[in-house]
Amino acid sequence: MWDTLVRPIHDHLPLWLLLLPMLGVVVVSVARRAGAEAVRRTMQVNLFLSVALSVWLVVAYEPLKPVGSAEQAALLGPLERFQFRDSFEWVGETRTALLDRTRRNGDRQVIEVPIRWGPDIRCEVGVDGISIWFVALSVLLVAVAANSSVAWLWLQASLVGTFVALDVVLFVACWMNTMLATAWLMAHAGDSQRHEVTPQLLKRGWWGGWLVMLGLGGLVVAFGWLRPFANRPETPLVFLIPELLAGIRQSAVAGEHALLWASVNNWLFWLLVVGFTGPLWVFPFHRGFVEAFASAPRGLAIVLAGVLLKVGVYGWLRFILPMFPELVHQHADGFTTLLGWSSLLAAVLAFGARDWRRRIALATCSSVSLSLLGMTTLTLEGLTGGLLRLMSHGLTAGLLVWLLPCWRGEGRGAKGEQLKDKNYSEPLPSNSPLTPRPSPHISLRWRVGLVRFALFAWIGLPGLSGFVAEFVTPFGLFQHEFNAAALSLATSGAIAWMWVRAERDRPDWSHSGWSPRDTIVATVLVTLNIGLGVAPQFVVDRVQPSLLSLVPMDREISAESSGTIPVAEVR
Repeated sequence: MWDTLVRPIHDHLPLWLLLLPMLGVVVVSVARRAGAEAVRRTMQVNLFLSVALSVWLVVAYEPLKPVGSAEQAALLGPLERFQFRDSFEWVGETRTALLDRTRRNGDRQVIEVPIRWGPDIRCEVGVDGISIWFVALSVLLVAVAANSSVAWLWLQASLVGTFVALDVVLFVACWMNTMLATAWLMAHAGDSQRHEVTPQLLKRGWWGGWLVMLGLGGLVVAFGWLRPFANRPETPLVFLIPELLAGIRQSAVAGEHALLWASVNNWLFWLLVVGFTGPLWVFPFHRGFVEAFASAPRGLAIVLAGVLLKVGVYGWLRFILPMFPELVHQHADGFTTLLGWSSLLAAVLAFGARDWRRRIALATCSSVSLSLLGMTTLTLEGLTGGLLRLMSHGLTAGLLVWLLPCWRGEGRGAKGEQLKDKNYSEPLPSNSPLTPRPSPHISLRWRVGLVRFALFAWIGLPGLSGFVAEFVTPFGLFQHEFNAAALSLATSGAIAWMWVRAERDRPDWSHSGWSPRDTIVATVLVTLNIGLGVAPQFVVDRVQPSLLSLVPMDREISAESSGTIPVAEVR
């Protein structure tokens, strides 16, 4: 039973998560002929299966799994960080070539060796301890936000592909697709301002994507220069991310290669920094994100703040921090100062916002800046706290946006006509095929209690999801710089004060219904917020071996191995 039914899914979980929404597009298109109820059921089944596979992926990932061969251990280390890997040739092919080789005794020998003909571009997917949490958060929030539009399946496949891609070309292609899917959903369901904010959103994302593509392409070419090729007929280009990361780090330490790497690494570093940081919308470039968040429909706003804004931070974790630790350390003071003030000023601006969505958007910009601030310290505490803050923010912001009333001005009618402005006080009728008919009323006390719970989790009340990140991150910052830690604490205090004041200005739920789906969403997000606050070690155990590889070696006190499992202590 295991080998026949379970193992084909277990061994290829990232691939199934990528293919399932693509298959769902075909099935939903066929189900439309049977009516809206068939579409609703089909979408529910697809989203449920995606969530189940993402949970299975998190549970099945083995953070301390040893590598299978000595060659892999020499290149990637003793632990198999990237697991569930599947690879398919995309561009280029494997051929054989005859190589004339001279032995030490003077005899000549002709041997046949396999070579890559053309660039080695593959459709390769897999996950490590960092990407599994981005995948799980993406699938969860899309399942919460999605309606009957197949564009949601397009967005889900693009997000999952971005985080499971282990090839440079596949990563960039999926990231660009997330921007197109977002623009499509904004254009078809946004409010009256969508025509102004969507081009800004696309422009910032595409500029960042092109800069990242140039930077990653430069890394591929640079690795071709750095690699030693004794007895090789040609120099193939490597696009696989794990081999690219490990190979550049190993090749750059050699004397002759270090000089060559030093001549290009600054250019590549700043291309990636600007490309990945631009779409983060940090202060003072926050206005475009705030306007887009305020104009987006509720579901898209959840995904926009919970996942899409954090792809840039994932780029820092995947490429910038592991490839350029010396340059990050060299410019760390500047990064921490800019990010610290950015987070603080965004928090201060949230005080002046009179709309709940603008408050959430500004607080989101502040939270993402704080997460990246902790990661730039290159300490295990800062990296762990920054990642936990990203996960906590996705859960709390998703719950908070979901609890806001749906206004009629958020979208178009069934025939595409433009509805009234968002200030119109009548709620939007719940006519989505995914949403059952709402009940007439739910106790106002429950709604207020859920909003307070989300705010307490955002602030970092002990026992809730935000507490661990608020507690751990300052330890990494104090190891790095006192001023950065002070700015972080001041920002956390300002956000807490802002939410305490904002709680008095309660949304108007007088005409809003409450459906069974609302109950399920609220229950799941509340449970996950409590689970992350009470048992964070489940996340920490899976993420720390991958984060430990980002900590510079000179910070390690000891590295002893017992069998094949390394034990490292970090100051």
